[in-house]
Amino acid sequence: MCGVADVAMRWLGVLSLTVASAIASAQQAAALPPPRFPNLDSFTAVPVDGYVTTSRPGGTSRVNFSATNALVCDFYGGPPPVPQPSQDIKCTGDMPGMDDFSFPGAGHLRPGDCVVGSVSFKGPGYELSRMSYSGCDGNPAVLSTSGKPLAPGQKITYLNVTCAVGPDNLVACLDNTSGDHGFVLQPSGSWAF
Repeated sequence: MCGVADVAMRWLGVLSLTVASAIASAQQAAALPPPRFPNLDSFTAVPVDGYVTTSRPGGTSRVNFSATNALVCDFYGGPPPVPQPSQDIKCTGDMPGMDDFSFPGAGHLRPGDCVVGSVSFKGPGYELSRMSYSGCDGNPAVLSTSGKPLAPGQKITYLNVTCAVGPDNLVACLDNTSGDHGFVLQPSGSWAF
C-alpha cells in the first residue's frame, strides 16, 4: 500500500511540474514585444558604468543617457529587486514621429512650432504624450539636463530594461519587469505598449 501511495505522489508531483511548466511557457510566450519592435540583439551592448547617476546623497540611482542633443532618457538604476510594476523609463525632449493628433496635448501645429514629447509608465504599459509651443522657429527644445550619449547601434541594459539607439533617430526601450512593455521613438511614427 505504501508503494502505491509513493507512486501516486510521484505522479502527482510530475503532473504538477508539467502544468507549472506549461503555464510558465504560456506566460513567457504572451510576454513578447510586438512583432514590429526592433530586434535588440542586433545592437552592441555598452557597460552601464558611467550611465548611473544619483540626484542627491541617499537618493535613488537612475540610468541616464541621451539619444540626441535634445532627447534624454532615464530609468531605475538602484539595487535589485526592481520596484513593481516597472523600472520607470522616462524620456523627455524632441521626439520624432509625434506630429499627428493621436497624442495627448496634440493640437494644430503651425510652421515654426516645436514639439516636446515625453514617455513614461502609466500602467499597464508606457504612454507617449506631447506639448507644442510656438516661438522657437522649429528649433528643437533645449534641455536643462543631459545624459551621457548612447550612440546609434548601441544598447544599455540594467536589470529588466534594455534601451537601444539606432540610426535615423530611433530609440527603443523594453521593460520586462511585469510583462514586456516599452516604446519605440522614430520619425516614421512613435508608439508605446
